[in-house]
Amino acid sequence: MKPINAFEIKKSQRLFILNFILLSIFSVFCVSLFFMASDREYFLLEKKVKETEKLSLLRKEINTNFDLILLRFNELSKYHEYNPDEQSKQAIILADIQDANYRVKELIAKQPAASQSFELYEKLNKNVGVMASLQDSLYDSRYSIQNYKEQLAECQRINKAAITRIRGRFGR
Repeated sequence: MKPINAFEIKKSQRLFILNFILLSIFSVFCVSLFFMASDREYFLLEKKVKETEKLSLLRKEINTNFDLILLRFNELSKYHEYNPDEQSKQAIILADIQDANYRVKELIAKQPAASQSFELYEKLNKNVGVMASLQDSLYDSRYSIQNYKEQLAECQRINKAAITRIRGRFGR
């Protein structure tokens, strides 16, 4: 016994199977697109993380150099006497400050894209350069002043010696 609408049932079954197959293929395609997109997203995120780590290391190195500069300026502020040993130490410390400042300038130049934090580092770098040159000129001025003081003291000593000789000869 065949049903009356056997043709329609077969047609409906074929249509159901075709729709099921198409829907299954579409689902598999969507899932594969999802995994390809997630792989691409992981790749982009990994790239961004590497860039961020490089930036972090660069900032850490710049901060280390600025800490060294600060330490050297603190050491430099402890010298107040005028003698060759301290002047030699001051010159070495100033050279260290200028070297660290130059390294910071090189690290800032390595940065491909300008950002506000690196603009701040650049301004700070310029200010440190100005401070180091001012400190150097202050020590040069202090050296000149101290040298002039010594020359004046020597002149006074020679003048006093001459006055005592003149007074001794002429009896005053």
